[in-house]
Amino acid sequence: MTHEPQNPGTRLLVGGSAAYGRMWQLIADARESIELETYIFKAGSVGEEFLRRLTAAAARGVRVRVLVDAYGSGELPDEYFDRLVAAGGDVRRFNPKRLLRLSFRNHRKLLCCDGVAIAGGLNIADEYDGDGLERGWRDFAVEVGGAVAIALRQSFERMWDLAPFGQAEVRAFWLGRPRVTSAAPDMPQLLLSGPGCPTAELRRQLVADLRRSRRFRGWAAYFLPSRRVGAAIREAARRGDAAIMLGTRSDVPLSLWASERLFTRYLGAGLRIHRYRPQIVHAKALVADDVVYIGSTNLDVRSLLINYELLLRIPSPPLAEELRQEFAADVSRADSLDARSWSAGRRWWQTLRSYFAHLLLARVDPYVAARKLSSLR
Repeated sequence: MTHEPQNPGTRLLVGGSAAYGRMWQLIADARESIELETYIFKAGSVGEEFLRRLTAAAARGVRVRVLVDAYGSGELPDEYFDRLVAAGGDVRRFNPKRLLRLSFRNHRKLLCCDGVAIAGGLNIADEYDGDGLERGWRDFAVEVGGAVAIALRQSFERMWDLAPFGQAEVRAFWLGRPRVTSAAPDMPQLLLSGPGCPTAELRRQLVADLRRSRRFRGWAAYFLPSRRVGAAIREAARRGDAAIMLGTRSDVPLSLWASERLFTRYLGAGLRIHRYRPQIVHAKALVADDVVYIGSTNLDVRSLLINYELLLRIPSPPLAEELRQEFAADVSRADSLDARSWSAGRRWWQTLRSYFAHLLLARVDPYVAARKLSSLR
């Protein structure tokens, strides 16, 4: 399903089929440049269609660059993109260093074509293809133009240069950090995270919007907020109407187990937790009153503190209302948790499993990443 833009230059894309269809059209229409950046690129039917269209674009003279994460796209054969390269395209794998892949990942998902950009939570893989209900994981993307599309393309350039992830590239990336500039109150804003990015600005802006919100809705593929973001969500829940959509199952079970350790605390603060039944929830979208956040950033410690991520902040009452309607529809297909029954239904081994999963993802993973980063700077 594709929602026509209610604000000029902004279009919500619901589900993989809608997002992929629009991305393929933009690639087909491109005449100057195409930049595709993704964490996961799999060699299935969706990946093949992207490769075919990108190769055709390069053959007709369009500058085509593809940046995939070496860890997330590790299953791809080395020769997978040979057709594209032979046609004139260029491909890089982000952070090819084996000892650093596990800690530092480019988790961004972005397509830029001639001044138009699409960003969201979808990787390039068959499991995302569908409507999020009957088929394909539940996810969103947004199409933008104007100044924020230019900013997205500029951020791609920096990630392209950083891709080898050696000491020289990391230092140059760190020294070249752009200054944080305030966007107009009613204009979309690009927020970035990762080593060498103005990560603190992303957290500051998100926390500020959460703390003043009276109506909060969110989808979270992985729910393990940092301390400040978690406190802001609980504050929003105590003060107003707050709900979050998770999944009954996950593509990363360890993350699901870790998040379950937090449920009692958040339910006690008044947050309504729903668990979507039809498909895996992979969306990364939040609505704080009339401000929408959408991008690659999960509500977990890795996204907020370690990964390279992008998040669009879009002040838009129409877009916020579209997402609230999507959320309301999802509630009818979800299980809603109750604090008393949740605590009473937990077995000792489930509690122990959640404790160790939380310890690993919220404590050990950030510590290891910080030690590795210090060796690069």
